[in-house]
Amino acid sequence: MKGQAMFKSHPKRKITIIAVIVIATLLVAGRLYLPLWVKDYVNTQIALLDGYRGGIEDIDLNLWRGAYKIHTLEIRKQENGLDVPFAAARTIDLSIEWKALLEGAVVAEIDIYEANMNFSKTQTGEGGGWLEFVDALSPFSINRLAVHSGRVAYIDYTAEPNINLFVENIDATVSNLRNVTDRETPLPSRVKISGTSIGGGALSFDGRLNIFREIPDFDTTLELNEADLTAFNDYGRAYAAVDFEGGRIGIFSELAAADGKVKGYIKLVATDVKMVGIEKDENPLNALWEALLSGFVELFENQPKDQFALRVPIEGNLNDPESDLWSAFISIFSNAFEKAFTKNEDGTINFQDAIEKEE
Repeated sequence: MKGQAMFKSHPKRKITIIAVIVIATLLVAGRLYLPLWVKDYVNTQIALLDGYRGGIEDIDLNLWRGAYKIHTLEIRKQENGLDVPFAAARTIDLSIEWKALLEGAVVAEIDIYEANMNFSKTQTGEGGGWLEFVDALSPFSINRLAVHSGRVAYIDYTAEPNINLFVENIDATVSNLRNVTDRETPLPSRVKISGTSIGGGALSFDGRLNIFREIPDFDTTLELNEADLTAFNDYGRAYAAVDFEGGRIGIFSELAAADGKVKGYIKLVATDVKMVGIEKDENPLNALWEALLSGFVELFENQPKDQFALRVPIEGNLNDPESDLWSAFISIFSNAFEKAFTKNEDGTINFQDAIEKEE
């Protein structure tokens, strides 16, 4: 009887082994084919971008952490584009945000390494369908986005000389986009950006926002410190007929918006400004203009600080804010003859100011 039972069990064991082999084969085949499928899928989504073309080089899957990596992304404008890609990145890592699972939310996070964005008058990215493209990359909503060692540039080859304004060494994080935590906070999402501008200026941006409003609310501060003015000469020559021999500039701003209304300011502080002398400029009209401008700056700078500055108040509808140019002009005298402006944000604007303005 025992021998018969063993004999009868052999067919079942054989079926089990065959089933295991079939399942294992399917898993291996799926694991080998899946990266190819994902690569084709991503390239198809890029092809759907209106007016752009490009692709990716490779895909790596990491199923145990619910992630995949895109290697060597490049997207170019099809017509009237720059000689450089509109968007490129060495690696894009998309995964489930496991930390958010503790809050009961199934959302995704994206880390982008060595991102490179290049804009121009004819290459703005407008109308390409980028939100749909980002949404298509992940089956889950994006809750955190980070950029590591990024670069953003504005390039104009039509100007003479060519203009190339940029910020590099960008590290940026946008967190809690899907309001997973801090649900009762009016501005639940956090933005932090740091980088180095043209001319070696130190850039920092910090803010909070609420993207769930029809027109997002936000409260932000920006600082650009100690950028070399001579690095902006190509831009200055093209748009203002100005040439600098020396000097440094800082840009400082606070902006807050609620219900489509914005309140804030932009402050520019230039120190040790020296413009090109008349004898060095071959164009007599440019030389005259620079002489007048140089005289104005020297006359209305804060002498002890060797600092020329102005502060432009901004207020009104977010889509078309008004700049108080008269107050900006008066601020030049305030910096020159009263108290020199500080080289940081004033700390005078917050989200409550924007709310009170709306009320």
